[in-house]
This record gives sequence, C-alpha cells and structure tokens, in this order.
Amino acid sequence: MTDTPACVRRSLVSLLVVAMLVASTAHAAGPPVSPEAAALVEKHVAWLGGWKAIEAVRDLTLVGTIRVSGLSGPLTVLARHDGRQRTEVDLKVMRSVETLAGTGAWEQNASGQVEEMGHEKVVSERRALDRTFGRHLRGEGAIVSLAGREEKGGRAWTVVRFAYADGDAYDLLVDAETGESTWTRSLADGRTTWTKLSDLRTVNGLRFAFLQETEGETARQAQAVAWERVTVNAGLEDALFARPSAGTSVVRFPAGRSTTDWAAVDLYQKRYVTLRGAVNGVATDIVLDSGAGMTVLDSALAKTLGLRVEGELEARGTGGNVGAGLVSGVTVTLAGIEIGPLSAAVIDLAGVGRRVGRPLPVILGKELFHALVVDLDYPGSRIRFLDAASFRYGGPGRKVDLIPAEDGHKSLRLVMEGGEPVVVGLDTGQGGALSVYRHYADARGFLTGRPVSERRGGGVGGATTMKVATLRSVTIAGYELRNVPAAFQATDVGGAFDTKRQEGNLGAGILSRFRVLFDYSRACLWLEAGPGLGAPFPKDKSGLALQWADDALTVEFVAPASPAAEAGWKEGERVVALDGEAAGARWWETFTRWTEAKAGTAVRLTLPDGTERTLVLKEYY
Repeated sequence: MTDTPACVRRSLVSLLVVAMLVASTAHAAGPPVSPEAAALVEKHVAWLGGWKAIEAVRDLTLVGTIRVSGLSGPLTVLARHDGRQRTEVDLKVMRSVETLAGTGAWEQNASGQVEEMGHEKVVSERRALDRTFGRHLRGEGAIVSLAGREEKGGRAWTVVRFAYADGDAYDLLVDAETGESTWTRSLADGRTTWTKLSDLRTVNGLRFAFLQETEGETARQAQAVAWERVTVNAGLEDALFARPSAGTSVVRFPAGRSTTDWAAVDLYQKRYVTLRGAVNGVATDIVLDSGAGMTVLDSALAKTLGLRVEGELEARGTGGNVGAGLVSGVTVTLAGIEIGPLSAAVIDLAGVGRRVGRPLPVILGKELFHALVVDLDYPGSRIRFLDAASFRYGGPGRKVDLIPAEDGHKSLRLVMEGGEPVVVGLDTGQGGALSVYRHYADARGFLTGRPVSERRGGGVGGATTMKVATLRSVTIAGYELRNVPAAFQATDVGGAFDTKRQEGNLGAGILSRFRVLFDYSRACLWLEAGPGLGAPFPKDKSGLALQWADDALTVEFVAPASPAAEAGWKEGERVVALDGEAAGARWWETFTRWTEAKAGTAVRLTLPDGTERTLVLKEYY
C-alpha cells in the first residue's frame, strides 16, 4: 500500500568532501586503475593536494547546515579511516542518526527508535566512506576507467567512472588539463543523483567543498549542505560510534501488563488489517502496514488534529513518488496500548482510499513492529501485542529469519517455482499475494509460456498497471503453496517496486494463510499454518476493477482476455447492484465471493437503467 516516505537522502550526505584518505590495511586491494584512467586520477589527486596530504588524514569532523524540501537544520558527520562514521541530522520536526561502527551498522529513526541498518545501505555507506578517504582513487572495491566526455555546468569534462560489482557506479567529472572536479554523479539501483561542489577551501593541505548542492530525479530530492567547520584529525573516540543500549521507548502497556488481550481486527477485503483506535485522542480507523517506512496521516486528519505540517519531502510508494509533509507529536492508541510520540508523514491519501474502497486516515508503520512483538492471527481475525524483552515463543510454528532492509524495513527469503531462495520485502499493507520485480521475472522467464493478463493497482504515488500470472509454487518456511496469483511490473514508475535490491514483495494474500508473530527484536517471524493453508487462492475471475463512489460502482479497468473484456465491458460504466444486492460500502464482500467461486459460475451486474448483465466467471491468467 505504501512504502517509505523518504526523508533526507542520507546516502547523499555521506560523501561530503572532495578529497579524502588512502586505503587502510584492513581493506583488500581491488583491481588496478585502468592505464588510460591512471594518469587523470594522478592529476586529480595532485589538484586535491597530493597523496601525502590524503594519507595524513585519519579522521574528519564536519559541522554545517542542511537544507532540503523546505526544512533546514544542523548536520554533523564524524568519519574515521577505520570504517566508522556517524551522520546526525536535526530538522526540528524530525531527527535522525545513522552510524557505521566497525563491523556493525545502526540508525535511529525519526521517532527515536534504534534499528539495524539495511544490508544494501550498509554496502552503499561503506563505499561512500571509502571514497571519503580516497580509497576509490587506488581502485579499491571498484573498477576504475574512463567513460568518455560530457558537458556539465557549461564546461567539458572527462568522466572517471568507479564501477561496483552490483552495477552501481560513481562518476567524477574531471578537467583533463588541471585535474579539477566540481561535479560528481551517483548511479545507484537505477537512480541518478548529481552533486555540485563549490566554495572550495584548503584545510590541512587538501581541497574541501564547503558547499554541496545535490539534485535527484525530482525537485523534492534537491538538497544543499553548507559546511561551517571542517576539522582534520581531531581524534574521534570509539564511544562516539557506539550503539545505544536502547532507543526511545515509544510504546506503553497498561499498568502491570506486558501483553494485551486479543483484539478483533477488521480484515478489509480479507487482506488489510484495520483496527479502531485514536490519534491524539480523535477516534479513527488505523491500518497496520509493515511496509510503511514511517507512520502516515491523511492530510484531512492532520488538519482536523491541528498539526503543523512542515516541509515537502519525497514519499516513494508502489505507484510512484509524491510529496509528503512532516509532523511531530503524534500519539496513537489501539488495542490497549499507546504508541508515541511519533514523527509522521502527511500525505493526501484520498486517491489511495478510492482505489482501496474506503478512507485511509492513518497508516501505522514500522514503528509499531520495531517496538514490540505483533501477534497477528489472520485466520482468527484478531491481534495482540507483547513486550519483546519478555517474549518467548513456544508454539508449533516455523521460524523465518528476517533481513534488515532500507529505512528499517524487513525482508525475508522464499522460493518461487523451485528456484534458489530470493529476497522479498515483508509488507502487510500490500493486498496481493506476491509482487515479482521485473529483473527477476525476466531472468526466470515467468511471463513466457503461461496465461498472462493485467490488473490495475498501486498505492501511494498513484495507480499502475501490472501484469498478472499464476506461479506454480511458492515456498516459505518449508510451506509449499500451489498456484499462487502474482503481479509483475510492466513499467518503471520510479516507485518502491522499481529496484534490483530485492526480487519481490510478499503481501497479505500469502500472509493471511498464517498466524504470524513479528519479532523484529530477534530478527524473525513465526508462521503457524491456518486451516486454509492449502485452499485454492482467490483470483479475480471477472476481469472488472471496480471503484465505489457516489452511491455506485464505476468500472476503472477491464483486464485483457477476461470474461469482462469478452463481454464488451468498458471503463467508466456504472454498476448499482451485484447479484441482485444494491451496491454499498461493503460491495467488496460480494466481489470477494466471486474470487473464491468456481470457474463457470454466473454472476449478475445491474446498471443504473435497470439493465442486468451476466458474466460467467473463469480463470483467465
């Protein structure tokens, strides 16, 4: 449903100086610099201040101000040549800390919780730190070559490319005559970011850029960093990089309790976990979404609560990117617990609500899952929360190891059609069974030799059209599920699913077959099979995507090769009754029954003029 409201693009504040240190003996030497690049690299090193000055740097302290999306505040970076770095940003409405601490890495999110840094982010940050100390200039960890000439900023440059094994790259645009470089380009996971370096000053014999302006793929990604103080070799103690014993505790149980009673959940469309609760004392529906990088409030609710919305950052959802404001001081109560104060994103969720079929005033995200053990019994439509410190699992379930992912998300491994285990995101807010990312689907040929159609989907960022097909099997924790409907990317919209860091996204369509215990503190799930584990998966058999509004259902999409397409249904047609029952807010209950019905079942749809049309359901993908 929603992914990560992107706050500061932290990877862009890791490389914040022009010249840095040579390799330490702790890093294995990489491939040599190509001969054609070597001469230009040496010229660039001389322009920076020379190898001797670079090799003399053991640590750096940088203090300045960051401006991003209408917000500004202090930024501090502490970096050591032995693999330690601490980056701290305070934008008032949110504060974050991220740290590389030798072999470990952690970050403190906007609500003060301490999280494991995602594996891919650790790799990216360590590469940036290596560049900070000049290791890339010796070819460590990257293949160094020339990548032609380019115009940028009204000048011609020679591109020195540092290519990494996973396909990412970092480019220095270098003046072939002088070795000067005032532009860099980062290419990471298919996304491009430019950084302009200016206000060059000499510190300890090295050139540093005291002003750095970054531009991404949208205007909201732009940021500027102005350094006020750069200190070389201050002597940074290990304690500065130590992980706190505990982050901010944002959850409060009733007095004397460490476990809540079971609370009923409304499994909207048998997929979306919804509870009745309150935000800052105002009663509201709350959707639980492990795939949300931070809690999200609909803009209408934020206005009702009188919260001051600041900035407009980038929120990356499954449908693309949208603007998101930030608020602080948000407290959520539900099912006997109180969670807060939280920093939250504010997004206009009206469009998402229309596509889902009901308003979405609050999406409670990863903060809940990081704070306690979430015991979600999908088959029993109930939930409870347990204190993580005292929790011990003793049930019949199977354990699934969780993998730290970007921005505090979690991933896990599963198997599709007997292949090697692959990494997929864990997302209770994704209503489908499984989304398969394009690079993996192409590599496995999943859309060849089987029936394929399309469906309309999407969450934050807008609607998208995806391919749909049926996988013969999906195996998770040793449970083999047969004939699993899956969605496949058709186009790149720059959204959360446009990545090569994972192979897919696991949604509620599979999770709902289990009682799931989410124990982020021990990096695992426990899956207990429900009574419907082996039942056929519900699949759309009509080909109609309907949207409820203005006391009628409107056809939003007609799937190719479906019964609806064969019967001549068109987008925009309106329906007022399903199987003789007047359409209302719970129309989806009838529609869900159709997904569970056998092929060959005849269903009836009534138009506003009283005309009744019949569809014969069939499996078309």
